[in-house]
Amino acid sequence: MGKKITDSRWFYIVISLLLAFVLWIYVGKEANPIKTSTLSNVQVVFSGLEKLEERGLMISEGADQTVALRIRTRNDVWSRLNQGETTVTIDVSGITEPGEQNMSITARNISYPRSITATDSIDLQYTSPSTVSFTVSKWASKDVGVRGVFEGSIADGYQRGEFSMAPEKVTVSGPQELVDQIDYAKVTVTQTDMNATYSQDTGYTLIDYEGNAVYYSELETSPETVLVTMPVEKLKEVELTVDIIPGGGATEDDVDIDIDPKTIMVSGSDQDLENLDSISLGEINLSDVFGSLTQSMPIQLDSALTNVSGITEANVTVTIKGLTTKVLQVNNISFINRPNGYRADVVTQSCSVQIRGTKEAVEAVTSSQLRIVADLSEVELATGNQTIPVKVYLDGSSDVGVVGDYNIVVSITRE
Repeated sequence: MGKKITDSRWFYIVISLLLAFVLWIYVGKEANPIKTSTLSNVQVVFSGLEKLEERGLMISEGADQTVALRIRTRNDVWSRLNQGETTVTIDVSGITEPGEQNMSITARNISYPRSITATDSIDLQYTSPSTVSFTVSKWASKDVGVRGVFEGSIADGYQRGEFSMAPEKVTVSGPQELVDQIDYAKVTVTQTDMNATYSQDTGYTLIDYEGNAVYYSELETSPETVLVTMPVEKLKEVELTVDIIPGGGATEDDVDIDIDPKTIMVSGSDQDLENLDSISLGEINLSDVFGSLTQSMPIQLDSALTNVSGITEANVTVTIKGLTTKVLQVNNISFINRPNGYRADVVTQSCSVQIRGTKEAVEAVTSSQLRIVADLSEVELATGNQTIPVKVYLDGSSDVGVVGDYNIVVSITRE
């Protein structure tokens, strides 16, 4: 009679192996149980951003957000999840128009740490939120002007000038709806008791059309700073003068001079103003002054100075005092520099000439001491009568002068 199977040694070996395997499975499950828990602050990563840029689009809101994942897996897998980086990837390459976007999160969107292998079973229960919401906007750029605001103070005896910026405009880039809100960029100077020009690279603040400062992180600006210059110059009151040219028997001692205004306020550097005591309006030749002369003369300054008063002209009145005038008829007329091939004949036979000086000196002058000389070097080379300027000379008296300008008529003919 054959042996029973239970009497076989191999039977007990197989039974032992089966029991060991069952015990291993049991112990493994108890030591590495399955659990369900939440993995928080999982970063959302966007892919395909280069495609958005090619279409002039960008993510304007929701670019930085996290989600929570409810996951069921074994304990050892959980420990590896917590030790590595888990992300949710959202592909935006297919978006072609701006607007609000909502994309669902599935298991295929989730990237686990490299320590998680294909044999590790992970069961995604749900996500919170279940979708990723974000806004896609058009990318825009525009240039806005830079304006200066002074909130400090200027030292006594000094004045500040107008701001200048380099560059005068900055570029603002970002979502179109935000870029469209920007009106200008503002720089602020707050120094006190300033007595020197301010020039410094300075940051600026973007201002919207309602005058409010805006600080959108989505906006980019270029350049980040501008060179701000605010001139601060010294003030000085300076007298206006005229240069008197003696003539017609009169000198500066023989005239009264009235200038309105008498002074103006100018600004400039300490060095430029140090030796500036007066500003000349120009020359007045007394030989052109008959009794009294009033004329408007421009106020001209060196380019380094600023006319703070803003007055650009002064009225100058010059009055002759204490001198006598006399009119004499002069017929002593001659020519110089007669052009070759032409002849000149006097048409004007006599000219009334006014002289001026002290009473005694004027009474002593006779017509024979006066002579009229016509310079023909500038005469037109054409036949006929021409009016030309002449110069009147007074010989034999240094205390009397000729007043005014004179012309005669000459006849020009070919020889």
